Amino acid sequence: MLKTQRRDRVLTWVLPLLPVTVALVLLGLVLLAAERTVGEELTRRAHYRVEQAGGLYADQLARLLARRSAELELLGAFSRTSIRDEAWRGQMQRLKATSGSYVWIGVTDAYGDVRVATDGVLEGASIDDLPLFQQGRNGLWFGSLHAPMALAEPLRSIGLPVPAELADIASPLFDDEGHFAGVIAAHLDASYFEERRQGVLGPVAARRLLEVALVDADGRVLLGGRPAVPENVWRSALLGIEGATSVVTDMNGQAVLLSRAPVRPADSALRTTWQVVAWQPLDAALQPVHQLERSLATWGGLTALAIGLIGFAVSRRLARPYSESEKHLREQGEVLTAVINAASDAVISVDEHGLIELFNPAAARIFGHPPERMIGRPLDTLLPPGTRASHVGYLRRFADAQATTRPMGAGRVAGLRADGETLELEASISQITVRGRKLLTAILRDVTERGRAERALERYQHELSELTQRLLNQEKQTTRRLAQTLHDQLGQTLGAIRLSYDAFSGLVPQTLSPKARERERKLGDLIDQAIAEVRQALVALRPPLLEEAGLLAALDNELRSRAVGAEPVGLRLDVAPGASRVRWPADVEYAAFMVAREALANALLHADAAEVVVHIDGTARWLHLAITDDGVGLDASLAAGRPGHLGIVGMRERAHAIGAQLVARRCAEGGTVISLTWGHPPEGTSPG
Repeated sequence: MLKTQRRDRVLTWVLPLLPVTVALVLLGLVLLAAERTVGEELTRRAHYRVEQAGGLYADQLARLLARRSAELELLGAFSRTSIRDEAWRGQMQRLKATSGSYVWIGVTDAYGDVRVATDGVLEGASIDDLPLFQQGRNGLWFGSLHAPMALAEPLRSIGLPVPAELADIASPLFDDEGHFAGVIAAHLDASYFEERRQGVLGPVAARRLLEVALVDADGRVLLGGRPAVPENVWRSALLGIEGATSVVTDMNGQAVLLSRAPVRPADSALRTTWQVVAWQPLDAALQPVHQLERSLATWGGLTALAIGLIGFAVSRRLARPYSESEKHLREQGEVLTAVINAASDAVISVDEHGLIELFNPAAARIFGHPPERMIGRPLDTLLPPGTRASHVGYLRRFADAQATTRPMGAGRVAGLRADGETLELEASISQITVRGRKLLTAILRDVTERGRAERALERYQHELSELTQRLLNQEKQTTRRLAQTLHDQLGQTLGAIRLSYDAFSGLVPQTLSPKARERERKLGDLIDQAIAEVRQALVALRPPLLEEAGLLAALDNELRSRAVGAEPVGLRLDVAPGASRVRWPADVEYAAFMVAREALANALLHADAAEVVVHIDGTARWLHLAITDDGVGLDASLAAGRPGHLGIVGMRERAHAIGAQLVARRCAEGGTVISLTWGHPPEGTSPG
């Protein structure tokens, strides 16, 4: 009696404490591992993100300033020709219209008087005392941000918006003898720089206090904000190693990740004193791991409590009399027998010698043999003659394996009906030991009709794939021939018309009536429009740079050409370090480019996104392309395509034509990602 009570106490109280103790120890180990492993990984990623944000913004500013300076220098080349002021104003007005960054473009004479300017602003006024003229006459010059003092009132008087701050670019002009003839200058809207900064930072909810600041040579923050660090720490950071992330301490004793990148326009004589500083509090970067620890502590505690309750229930169950357990086992056996007899799949058990001991009604229906006649007969009766010899040896080796319960797995096997028909079966075989005897049990499902349908479907898919390949090749050849025709015939003809028109315009007398002048201008605009439309058609038919420079250059050109029309949506090309100089087969690059173009168009049209990112990774034998937006997201029901809309269907067929896989899905955090994967990634690589 005392032993029984002691056993009951052990089963009732000691057993529940063991799983709870184990659960608490495991929870502590998980929390420690999360803090170390996940924390170190997030810290490493935060370093990379700060460096990437600063470098990306600095690169965007450098590219922007290089383009603006090149445009002004190219426009300044007109000073060496006898161009009329109206034509010069028209060229400047057209340049201003191509980019939202320009606020004003003007040309002065050698004394600082404005000869020609966009919208006629400040024409006739003198700017000889402004740095714009004083510095611009000495060479290509770029000034820092300042208020629009001279332009504010003239812009308001003609109904144009007045920016809060401007940046200046100026370049000297020379006549055809090389003498100084004036300055060509431009004011840039500082809000254009701010838009680029916001685009680099991305959505506010995903920043985690990440900040990007534009700083001048004196350490003054022009755009963005600076961390709350002492002035000497800030100055030292501005003199640190370019592109490297350093850790500084702010006024509150918190660690801050900080990286700087100077703004250096490439392939340009323009020089700036600007630099970009990206920074992020380390605690904000590690916020996910803190949330993970709190979640683990909460759910781990609840799990430990649940384990304790389950252990208590199990211990009470183990304390029941043995007779009740035996009764329960008998009931389970009866239930198991009923389940086997009611199963729609065939269940067959054989002993070590291959003699049948269990043959349920479903097996009788599938094989056409009565159950009572099959008990004790060899399993070979149910196998085609050609497979019996190999099957017997395989069955014996499996029976000799040392295991009480060992699943053999699933696969397709052949069977033989009583009427001689061959069956295709889906089999799952396992080994069990009952009272020292080994039994092999097979669960069989008749998939003969399904196998025929699968083979027919594979044949149809193969035929459809070949047809798709031929259609895509024909499309590629047709577009190439059409593009060649447009370029060599219509394009050349329009170019000749443009040259003839320019030559004729210079011969027209100055005494033409205003109406005739207007017609002359409209004719020139129509010629320019026709040339632009032919170029646009060529871009649509034959991707620029794809054949000559490859997929990366073509995608970069595509994003740049769409960038102005896509505003305020930001477009970004993200190339993995190892894929920057890789070329893939021509048909793979063509299909990937067309998929990227279609996905990009869909994102701009339907996603309502703030940013679209085209990611490229790969090697010579593997390519991964992903187009991701942060918009409304793709409905799961539309991932396979919509009736009447062939966008996703067309992209999937292009992928299949090159043996690639295309996936369209909605991101967990919002937005849509469309990915194409061709070839096999290197070992250890996870695409996207």
